[in-house]
Amino acid sequence: MFDSAKPSAIENTEENKQICRKYCPICQNYKKHDLRRNEPKELFCAQGPSSCQNMKEIGCFCPACELFNKHHLRGGYFCVRR
Repeated sequence: MFDSAKPSAIENTEENKQICRKYCPICQNYKKHDLRRNEPKELFCAQGPSSCQNMKEIGCFCPACELFNKHHLRGGYFCVRR
């Protein structure tokens, strides 16, 4: 299993971004902090946390994502921390 503190095994591909786009935009954290305005805008589990400052962990939708399950990730809140 992959620990959220270890480097991701998820590739930064367009296919994975398409999967991500089904989940991140409906996440409470993503919406509350308007993460589409910061880099990276998506696929945080592969690219690392958002550059948005002073984020709080208010809700996480990562465990619902296909990539989370496929790659046996754990921890969530990849937009906030890795």
